[in-house]
Amino acid sequence: MKKRDERGSDPLASDAPSGPVRVLLVADEPTVGDRAAAAIEGHADRFAVTRVDDAAEGLDALETEPIDCVVSGHDFPETDGVEFLRAVRDLDADLPFVLFTARGSEAVASEAIAAGVDEYLPVTGDDSYAALASRVECAASRSLAERRVTEHLDRMTDAFCGIDESWRLTYLNGQATELLDRDAADLLGERVWELFPSLRGTELESRLRDAIETGERTAFEYRFDALGRDFSIDAYPSETGISVYFRDVTEERARERELRELSERFRLAVEGADVGVWDWDLTTDEVQFDERWARMLGYEQSEIAFELSEWERRVHPDDLDDVWAALEAHFAGETEYYQCDHRMETKDGDWAWIRDRGRVVERDDEGDPLRAVGIHIDVTEEKERERDLARYRRLVDELPNSVAMYDGEGRFSVVNDRITEVYDASREELVGRRSPLLRRLRDAHGDGPYAALVAGDRETLSGTVELDLPERSDAIVDFALRRLVIDGEFDGVLGIARDVTEERRRQRELERTSARLEALYEDSPDMIDIHDEGGEIVDANPVMAAELGYDREEIVGMNVWDIDTELDPTEGIELWQHLEMGETRRLETTFRRADDTTFPVEVQVRRVDVQGDDRFLASSRDISERKAYERRIERENERLDEFASIVSHDLRNPLNVLSGYLRLARETGEESYFDRCESALDEMERLIEDVLTLARQGDAVRSVAPVSLDELATRYANDAFGPIEGDGGDEAEGAEGGSATVVVETERDVLGDPGRLERLLQNLFRNAAEHGGDRVVVGDLPGGFYVEDDGPGIPADRRDEVFESGTTTSASGTGLGLAIVARIAEAHGWEVTLTEGEAGGARFEFTGVERP
Repeated sequence: MKKRDERGSDPLASDAPSGPVRVLLVADEPTVGDRAAAAIEGHADRFAVTRVDDAAEGLDALETEPIDCVVSGHDFPETDGVEFLRAVRDLDADLPFVLFTARGSEAVASEAIAAGVDEYLPVTGDDSYAALASRVECAASRSLAERRVTEHLDRMTDAFCGIDESWRLTYLNGQATELLDRDAADLLGERVWELFPSLRGTELESRLRDAIETGERTAFEYRFDALGRDFSIDAYPSETGISVYFRDVTEERARERELRELSERFRLAVEGADVGVWDWDLTTDEVQFDERWARMLGYEQSEIAFELSEWERRVHPDDLDDVWAALEAHFAGETEYYQCDHRMETKDGDWAWIRDRGRVVERDDEGDPLRAVGIHIDVTEEKERERDLARYRRLVDELPNSVAMYDGEGRFSVVNDRITEVYDASREELVGRRSPLLRRLRDAHGDGPYAALVAGDRETLSGTVELDLPERSDAIVDFALRRLVIDGEFDGVLGIARDVTEERRRQRELERTSARLEALYEDSPDMIDIHDEGGEIVDANPVMAAELGYDREEIVGMNVWDIDTELDPTEGIELWQHLEMGETRRLETTFRRADDTTFPVEVQVRRVDVQGDDRFLASSRDISERKAYERRIERENERLDEFASIVSHDLRNPLNVLSGYLRLARETGEESYFDRCESALDEMERLIEDVLTLARQGDAVRSVAPVSLDELATRYANDAFGPIEGDGGDEAEGAEGGSATVVVETERDVLGDPGRLERLLQNLFRNAAEHGGDRVVVGDLPGGFYVEDDGPGIPADRRDEVFESGTTTSASGTGLGLAIVARIAEAHGWEVTLTEGEAGGARFEFTGVERP
């Protein structure tokens, strides 16, 4: 009789598309468009052409109509075919596009290919139109086929992903994104090993790489701990990468793990007396089935015809070929008996496992079989137990832990694969050998604990021991032992052990490291805070709380920019996002305390991983003293520059005068020239004295005491423009040789350095004399005082520069007097401003002056 040959079909294979293929034709010449449309529609009935006259109408049609392929010319009034191609690509990057034109060139072809054209076809003759129709059919069919593949993959119940030769994800169907719990946009184009670094070095990586290398399909199951799921995986390599189908079998594996433990060791069902008998006449294909045979499948004997087809049509299709192969091998004399386990359909539609046995009992003279008899035995339960046992055996062998059964003497009776690896021995070598773990347990605690398990005085025993194993001499092992009873009898002790050496060492090292880090964090002299990528502070050390004037609990929950006055939230978040893991960025900024005062800080922020979350560790230090020092250094440098300028420039003028008049005196003997030389020397001494004053008295105040402005100014009222201590002269004249009257209109005292304040008044009086003032007034201001003269004054556009060294409008001035005034005021913490007096002269106002 014939055997059936059933084959599945490819779900991706199909005939030509059933719907019309919609072609958009945008011709640059009417004649070309007419012939192209006729050729395309005449090529196949399923082509439908939509004609438009220019590129703009073509784009409108693409947005309003479903189009499967675009055919375009090149020369249009407002644009060209390549620009139209780019516009189409912006709308649909995958839509087939054919450039068909009589006005093309190699340059046009090159530009079109660069822009992503699918086909470029110049119009060279009548044959061009038939070629166009063929290329349109090819491009459109390819596009539709790709869409059908995509639709098929999206309809699949299994998850599917495509991976290219660089291990980048190129496709994910909906089931895949759902199982991975990630957006496809976050995954596509990325390398698998970078998206899921925990997969490196695993069986999954090894199996996939082997499949790529050998080109052969691979199928396996894998536990993806990052998702907490078990997957059944089928991978099919190709020249361009690998296609991976995977299915979530977590619940199935969980149910399997809930079955009885392996140690119960399912016993095979004993073959019972309920045996069905068959008797087959091979010459007529008549088969006699007894009552028990029929009842085994749920039928009455009267419901079964004595025909071979009654048996054959009930055999499972997947088993039928194997059954016939076993029968024919026995008929050919290759086996002494026919025996085969297969499935048969019962009356209820279920499948029962049947152990089918028989033999030929009669042959003709040529040895061909004439009659065979045999029996059916229902082994469904046995097969189920075998499957369960095989699952458990596989499950136990695949466990990463060592699993064994021990007898009452502590010897191995059953071991899994992991134990053979741990002890570097085969199953046969281990079974019957005393367990090193139990021997170590006896050495530490005697025979009592294990003996209690065997005797039933306790049910479990667990702990940690150190073992000398072949793979490591100082292994630390966690173990758990359980007394196992089957059918009311002691069957042995089930033991599970796990090597925790590295785990315990890492734990101890982590504890030590954590203690050190905690001490560093809590006791650091710097301010330390940890914030998330949104800028929210999640922790801060005590120093930060103390420096900012907050409780530690108040800082937690604040945003970084609540403290950092210079940080813009958007710029801060962008800065943190661009930091690589472990990268540190240094910056200087300003912090605001709880009392609203501010101070400069140096911040070093570092991106760190805190239990899988991105965090940013910021260490900040108060740099107020450093900034003050930098400002002092800057002022000193500026002063050195001033001194250098004065020495190199201002002293050169009187030296030149002295040199010139000395030469004239030698040549002429005229004594008046020596007077001129003496004047030059006086000017140099005066300039040097002012430079020294600026250097020695400008920045510091020796001691502060109450000073009476009335007494200090009145002291020089009669000789306001007389000699000043240290000037080196007997008399100082005004710029035009005049004199002035000093008027004191204040009786208040101020806190200041008497010597510096004296110098300040002297310089202001001298400034009035040098510029021709007749009257100087010293008066009160709210929070200060003023000195005002009636001279020509100083133009508004020059008032800011008069306090700079070397600035003067007087022929006899050094340009340092008002610079000294500004320095003395600054040293006292006062602010000095120059305005116009009531009489049009200069008015110097000093504010921020403290009163005693």
